[in-house]
Amino acid sequence: MVVSSARNISLLDLPTNQIAYIDYIAKNPKFADIDEMVSKRLNDLGFLPNTAVKVIAKGLFGKPPFAVQLATGGQFSLRREELAKIRCRLL
Repeated sequence: MVVSSARNISLLDLPTNQIAYIDYIAKNPKFADIDEMVSKRLNDLGFLPNTAVKVIAKGLFGKPPFAVQLATGGQFSLRREELAKIRCRLL
């Protein structure tokens, strides 16, 4: 059995259709006073630790919006700043 080391990146840096597992929701200063509310919203949508996730589509020229799919089947359109909050590990 080959064991590979995990690499932590933001969901924003995840290549399209690459599966990763969510580690945590990080703070993003761009959200200022509402950062905690945005983190709670992401958690409520199912962006929880150890959940498989992948970016299934990017906007024109790799710009927002980004379509994201969770292992639960849920699909969401997220902004760049939201993707940057979601920290994942590649296996």
